Amino acid sequence: MSTLTVQALVDRSDLNLTVVAGGDAPAMRKALTWALISELPDPSSYVDGGELVLTTGSRIPQGVEARKQYVDRLAAAGAVALGFGTTSYYSNVPADLVAAAEEAGLPLLSVPAETRFGAISRFVAARISDERQKELQYAVAAQRDLTRASLSPYAARAMVERLAKATHSWVLLLDQDGGLRAGVPAARMHLARIRIDLPRLREQDNSSSLSMTVAGESVVLFPLTVRERIRGYLAVGRSTRFSRAEQSVLATAVSLLCADLHSAWGILDSRRRQRRAVFQTAVAGNAELASSIAEALDADFPAGNLRVALLGAPTGYETELLEHAENDHGLRSLCALVTEWERGRVVVVMPPAEGDIRTLESLLRRIPHARGAVSDPTPPHELPEAWKQVRSVFTSASGTAGKLALASDVVTAGVLRHLNNAEARGWAEALLAPLSDKARNSKIDLRHTLRTFLANNGQSDASASALGIHRHTLRHRMGKVAEALGRDIDDPTTRAELWIALQLDDQL
Repeated sequence: MSTLTVQALVDRSDLNLTVVAGGDAPAMRKALTWALISELPDPSSYVDGGELVLTTGSRIPQGVEARKQYVDRLAAAGAVALGFGTTSYYSNVPADLVAAAEEAGLPLLSVPAETRFGAISRFVAARISDERQKELQYAVAAQRDLTRASLSPYAARAMVERLAKATHSWVLLLDQDGGLRAGVPAARMHLARIRIDLPRLREQDNSSSLSMTVAGESVVLFPLTVRERIRGYLAVGRSTRFSRAEQSVLATAVSLLCADLHSAWGILDSRRRQRRAVFQTAVAGNAELASSIAEALDADFPAGNLRVALLGAPTGYETELLEHAENDHGLRSLCALVTEWERGRVVVVMPPAEGDIRTLESLLRRIPHARGAVSDPTPPHELPEAWKQVRSVFTSASGTAGKLALASDVVTAGVLRHLNNAEARGWAEALLAPLSDKARNSKIDLRHTLRTFLANNGQSDASASALGIHRHTLRHRMGKVAEALGRDIDDPTTRAELWIALQLDDQL
């Protein structure tokens, strides 16, 4: 059943309606949402959009200007037509009303006396009811098909095909980087154009869609959001706009595709926990057990001598660092074990190979202010000691973006090698204890703030940038550090002692 329009209403011979103005207006082809009978001097406040307003004109203000205002208000409110009922009071539609409707582009219909307003109203209501019932049936059937498709082995592809068929449109499903995951043949020609608009959508609220025109077709681009991050995109396009029922089907498709992605990311989280368990077993001194666990879980754990690296990113880039490391082609080709040690800290266990350091440095350069430390190749049973050294070097060296600190170069250098004894480490632990006590009652890691501040030679801007905070926030935190330690942080001797204490304490 086609949508009821003003033209379709005029075409019904039993209603005997005549168009006396606006016969060529676009409103003739707009959908009718209701037939409103009103004799108010200004019924525009009761018009929501799409109504046919029926009146006998008994209370329409007299005068050319007054009637023009009457028509203009109806058109501005969204009425699609005005039906004027001829009676003994007005045997014909007033000429000034005809002129005003023609000027406003509002179709004006002459309703003969024998055609009751009630008959028009009932007919419009019946047609709208039938249309909504058919839309509901269509939406339920389409949503049922999409739900069934979501349970298939190739859910994403199946849902894309069902959605394209249900909405008579072309559909593209993209990953978070704009890569094609699925799409009907007619959609692939639009792929390059859609990719151009992805940055616009990323700048908007994650829940928002983006409407655009591509090659003369109406296109809607939806973000697929999982855990407050965009994990993919759905693009749907065709030459005509989508009805409300079709929009509900699109919303269902977006929800099901997000659920499918959520399930996939749930599996990824499980795999990440498994890789972390393998690493924890290895650095606990059980390399053989770690290898066996990795084999049972189908996780990577390289054999032979190994390097262990610790990579870090500032606040706001934690997830980006992890995902880049997990998807790095070079690390994958080495069968490296990649796992998150703590938020913003990623561990890589890899076999020594030509260009292995450059691979890690290339990875770090993709993330603003990222830094890292890496060990020399070491036998698997010595991983615990290598890991201890890498952690110490990472926390003590400020590093340069995209560069790695080599644990062997730092650990064997300087005065610290002469202070590696129980007495010195006890002094370091006691000096820094107030920061640890403070951390138990606060979400702010004052120890990490102090380490970063000292590593950047007390430079506020560089330290704040490395921490991902404002310099005023850094100043406040350093005030808390000075208060907890009871020391003047601006004193060079105090800074030197705190720096040495941090290095020694990190080796515990």
